[in-house]
Amino acid sequence: MKPGALLRAALCLALGAIAPVAYGATSLSEADCEGLGGLAWAPVGGSGVEIETAAAVSPDEEGLPDYCRVQATIAPSTGVEIRLPLSGWNRRLLFTGCGGLCGVIYSQHMPDAQARGYVVATTDMGRQLVEGENPREWTQDEQWRIDWQYRATHRATLLAKAVIAAAYGQAQDYAYFRGCSTGGRQGLTEALMFPEDYDGVISGAPAMQMVTPHNVFSYASSKRPDGTPVFSPDSLHLLADAVLEACDEDDGVRDGIVPHPPGCSFDPASLQCADGQSGDCLTEQQVEAVRNIHAGARKADGSRFYPMGYARGSERDWITNFLAVDGRPPRRAGSARFTLDQRIGPDATLADFDYAQHGVQGSPVGGMLDLGADGRKLAAFTDRGGKILLYHGWSDTDATPASSLFFHEAHVQAFGREETAGFLRLFMLPGMAHCSGGEGVHAADYLTLMEKWVEEGEAPESLVAYRTRPPRSGQSYPRFPLPPADIVSGRRLYPYPAHSAYGGKGDVNDPANWHKR
Repeated sequence: MKPGALLRAALCLALGAIAPVAYGATSLSEADCEGLGGLAWAPVGGSGVEIETAAAVSPDEEGLPDYCRVQATIAPSTGVEIRLPLSGWNRRLLFTGCGGLCGVIYSQHMPDAQARGYVVATTDMGRQLVEGENPREWTQDEQWRIDWQYRATHRATLLAKAVIAAAYGQAQDYAYFRGCSTGGRQGLTEALMFPEDYDGVISGAPAMQMVTPHNVFSYASSKRPDGTPVFSPDSLHLLADAVLEACDEDDGVRDGIVPHPPGCSFDPASLQCADGQSGDCLTEQQVEAVRNIHAGARKADGSRFYPMGYARGSERDWITNFLAVDGRPPRRAGSARFTLDQRIGPDATLADFDYAQHGVQGSPVGGMLDLGADGRKLAAFTDRGGKILLYHGWSDTDATPASSLFFHEAHVQAFGREETAGFLRLFMLPGMAHCSGGEGVHAADYLTLMEKWVEEGEAPESLVAYRTRPPRSGQSYPRFPLPPADIVSGRRLYPYPAHSAYGGKGDVNDPANWHKR
């Protein structure tokens, strides 16, 4: 880029020009990178922008290009990081999501896209977490709640696009969002509220609608009135083994995974103790608790909020969810306490939580999405060609798979199944836990599928997913192609409501031998 091009492009943006000056570069010098920090930036969404650092970085990680790292703050406290390739930009932007209540820059979700030549960007969703600080205290701050729910991601997106225009003298050809959990909800919120921001959204295990209240419901279902646990570790191992015995081979393979939980006909009553029996069976109270947790929270009229609760095949994870293990409190205890405190008060008990009144809204950061009065709010996004690739692990016990099933089926009802398939595809991964890990396949190249769908009109008819060694827990987006030595097994999966089964011939771990059912 010629000296001064950077400045002219940024000034055009600052003066409110309709489009940046078109210099068409795909590279920038270290000097131009540093120059981004000295520019006067126009407000983003009405808030001032401060570029704190702009410097060239040579990463230690093999295969990653040198890049320009821009760190910025959008007033009053939204942190943003943008990484721009110094050369070889592929003219695409990928914005990556965060997790939980955020508070940090999730840079671990960037490298695979950086290696492909993307500009990558992300945000802390409203403020940086100081060491030792509890982010749940932020929920009392209305400014932060609004930023976390929708404003921070949108404003950071606008800033990322402005920085791209200033750095390269042109806009990106395509903009994509990718995230899981809170990040999955971020992407769906963007598509619903700001349909011009992205061409495609990859949303994994979105923490939305009533995920937190469902966790509270499941935790409450596992407790007696005096607060003692209904289950023991032995009873849950017994339950998990029985579910696998009943449904593991539904796909033609015994691999320790329930392949398609909606088709699993296991009834916990088959384990109920006979009169006078004890051990190697479930009590009547335990059977009822299993049914409640599988079914999910219900409204006052008895109907379900969601199509299901936790899926069959997830039962072994209930041990850490509902029981104290090695001196640690149950994993669901914290979310239950937080929800009770925020929705009712500090002295509330599980018995005080009314699912008809509190269940849908959950906590002040419950991640509710507005689908529109007629359920067709996504039309503005889809009318301009926007696509959503949704994925979820069947064995997820952090964000129930029902959140993704709900989102998919709500749009089928509003748009019709055929039209919905034109803009929304849902892939359910057997045995995968929250975003990654678990006993099943968990690594897939979602980004390539999205590129082909948006840029070439090739809708994803299947998804090849892998189980890897090491399991890459927390590493949701490894670089593709995967090293062959890392692959343990593979499966070819199909868009919901279809699922896959082994064809009966060939290597069971070869995705080519798995077919649509």
